[in-house]
Order: sequence, then structure tokens, then C-alpha cells
Amino acid sequence: MQILKAGTSDRGFTLIELIVVIALIAIFFSFAIPKLEDITESDLKRDIRHLTGTISYLRDEAMMKKREFRLNYNIAMNEYSATEIVKSGTQIENKRLETVFVNKNKLHGNIRFKDIAIPGHQGSVEEFFTQFYPNGWVEKTVIHLQKGDDRYYTLIVMPLTGKVKVYEGYIEER
Repeated sequence: MQILKAGTSDRGFTLIELIVVIALIAIFFSFAIPKLEDITESDLKRDIRHLTGTISYLRDEAMMKKREFRLNYNIAMNEYSATEIVKSGTQIENKRLETVFVNKNKLHGNIRFKDIAIPGHQGSVEEFFTQFYPNGWVEKTVIHLQKGDDRYYTLIVMPLTGKVKVYEGYIEER
């Protein structure tokens, strides 16, 4: 003999209950998916902010210490790092610079270096760098970042001030 208490059932969920649960899940995802785009957008803003901050820091260090620095780009690995040019006699050494502000950095998520243009630069892709001189001069550099397959951002390093102008889109060298 089977005894059922009031309000209980040995059947499964009703069709209406399943529809309500699926509708709630759909509503939840409709709010969550746009936030995923915001996450990659914040990665992009963080990478741009860090790259421009590194450029500003290296220019200030070059002027303050009266030494030459380089910001080295590894396009294949989407990394960048800083080195100090140490000259002793005829020897020139690139000494890796690692401080609280500057160390080896990698672009986040699906953000990558599309290309880098440095007027007058001769060399292979692995040798791209921006030079910072003791008098405050910085090599003009045009950095193209690519987010995903279709969005581009252009960073242009100004030679006299070391400031970086950021543009949405792929802008050719001026």
C-alpha cells in the first residue's frame, strides 16, 4: 500500500516548471554574455594603460639617469620588456630592466601586436624596439594592437614628449 502525504508527488517536473526554469536561465545568460565582452574590453584598456605607462616611465628614467633605455617588442609572443643600454668602452650591453613598474609583460586574452612601425628601423621582426635617449628624445613608434579578428587600436609614440596617442582603428604612420 502506497501512502502519499498532502502536497507531494512521485511524478517529475511539470512542463510549466521546466519552461519557467529554462526561461530564468535564458534571462540570466542574456545579462551575463555582454559582461564577457566587458572583460575583454577591460583587458585591452589595461594593456594599453600599462604599455603607455611603461613608455612614460622609460622616458623619465632616461632623462633622470642620463642613460639610454629600450622597450623591446616580441611580436610573435605578444610580449614586451625593457632593457638599459650599458656602455663600457667599446662594449655595449643590453641589461634587462626589472623594477616594480617595468618587467617582462604579455598582452592579455585575444589581444596581440598586429605590427610595429619605427621609421628608419632596419632589422628583423624579433629586433623591434623603441629607443629612449638621455635628452628626452624617444623614437617615433606606431604600435598596432589587434583585438580578436576585427578590432584594431593604434598607439603612436610622439618623439619630443614621449606621450602616447591612442586611436581606435588601424591608422597608418604619419
